[in-house]
Amino acid sequence: MLIAAVSQFSGFEFQNPWWLGLLLVLPPLAWWWGRRGPLPSVPVPSLRGVAHLGAVPRRHSGSARWFWVWIPLSLLILALARPRIPRGEVPDPSKGIDIMLALDFSRSMAETDFRLKGRRVSRKDALVTVTDDFVKGRGNDRIGIVCFARTPWLVSPLTLDHGWAMASLKESELATGTGIGWAIQAATTFLKRDSDRSRVIIMVTDGDNSAGPRPLESAPIAVRNGIKVYTILVGPESVTPSAAANHELNKVARMTGGLFFQAQDARALREIYSAIDQLEKRELVQKRYVSWQELYPWFAGAGLAVWFVGVGWAQVIRPRIG
Repeated sequence: MLIAAVSQFSGFEFQNPWWLGLLLVLPPLAWWWGRRGPLPSVPVPSLRGVAHLGAVPRRHSGSARWFWVWIPLSLLILALARPRIPRGEVPDPSKGIDIMLALDFSRSMAETDFRLKGRRVSRKDALVTVTDDFVKGRGNDRIGIVCFARTPWLVSPLTLDHGWAMASLKESELATGTGIGWAIQAATTFLKRDSDRSRVIIMVTDGDNSAGPRPLESAPIAVRNGIKVYTILVGPESVTPSAAANHELNKVARMTGGLFFQAQDARALREIYSAIDQLEKRELVQKRYVSWQELYPWFAGAGLAVWFVGVGWAQVIRPRIG
């Protein structure tokens, strides 16, 4: 325990060290204070005339005056210098990628032809569960979610608060239609607002486009913005290799530099998410920020406490007249 405490204070520092220069002013100021000499007095030939006024005033000692004045000032100066100790390191949120999930929430996603943990579940429930696991592994990435049926709607903008994003997704309801092209455009719109990070769209759907522009008509917008699109076709029906090669979602993925996947069950969907997770892992040297515990409140509090105690002490020992 003692070793841990010592190691913690080994990183002690002042955030604003220039304030410490004021400490150099205190010694000459104290010297000047001490050389002021006795307080001015009025010569009195006899105390007989003022004896009834009370005791003769006593002067405070220099050491007491030093303690009650200069110690509080020193502590307040130290507080201004912002003393602090490191509490640990946190990752730099500017590193990582932006991922926009474009998830099909059409009525067909209510089909209960997927199995999850030994029980039959809807495609929607399997998608939400597997997506939640995927998002938990992307702690340093900003995640956004767009759901779509006939038209897309924003569930969550890009955020590092993944718990909030997933909570919002779980509250989303299914609707009619499947507008994949519009979903690509919407996801691209929310991604291109920040061009400093690598950007990816993960598109998950169980059907063909039935509303709005074709996916291939929307894919060039993602290409122009440098956005990669991974497309995942879910459902128990498999697409033959020859049909997959010509599938519109496959063409969208190839055009944007992504990949096309098929998921016939929840396990396959989880494996696809895992594969994308590995593909998008960046070997970046993570810059890390240090989380600090500020100590200035303690110094400021101690300085004020000593000051007020000194004022109270001076009132107690101050000579009373009458």
